[in-house]
Amino acid sequence: MSDDVTQDAVLIFAKRLSEIIETCEVSAVLVDTREPSAWQYIRRDGETIVVTRKTLQYWAVRDAAARNGYRLDVKPEEIDATPGKQITRGIPHADKVSTLAVTPYLSGNSEAIFRSAWRDGSEYPTLRAMLSHASHADDLGRAGVMGKTAQELYGGPRNSSSKVQRVRDAGTKEWRALSADLDVVRDEMVYRGMRQQAGD
Repeated sequence: MSDDVTQDAVLIFAKRLSEIIETCEVSAVLVDTREPSAWQYIRRDGETIVVTRKTLQYWAVRDAAARNGYRLDVKPEEIDATPGKQITRGIPHADKVSTLAVTPYLSGNSEAIFRSAWRDGSEYPTLRAMLSHASHADDLGRAGVMGKTAQELYGGPRNSSSKVQRVRDAGTKEWRALSADLDVVRDEMVYRGMRQQAGD
């Protein structure tokens, strides 16, 4: 796969994931981290399907490949090809019930959680610059977000491969730090909520 397809796929995936998180109801969470792992997505025809990050990755790669003149001739899996099988929401096991009960609370506070971890964004200058460029883009696949960010932060010609790589490395490091901060804020919110309930 070409670098253009890879870059487009990453940007499309990030945009779609953020839209899904903002607009779709959570249908499953990971037990150990309490992170949403699947969402109920309403298609254009009105049918509801359950999508995961893997689904969004497939859609992103497919769309990025099509944008760049490639085709993905992949046969659909049985679950995608059989009408009605997409809506599969199992009954939670006893060990997952408490986690699932907390999820609506966390989902309703996702903006507050992000704001608490992000603060003013000064601890994440690369991510802040990338989000700024991405927010002004009509087409993320053609916006050159990485190149613009590299030029803004490190100067020189746009799309310099060494500077784009520096942006990728810095962005990855900042993303790991932000993810850890989000976990801390989320855990603190759950802890505070449980303490309040215990006090009632």
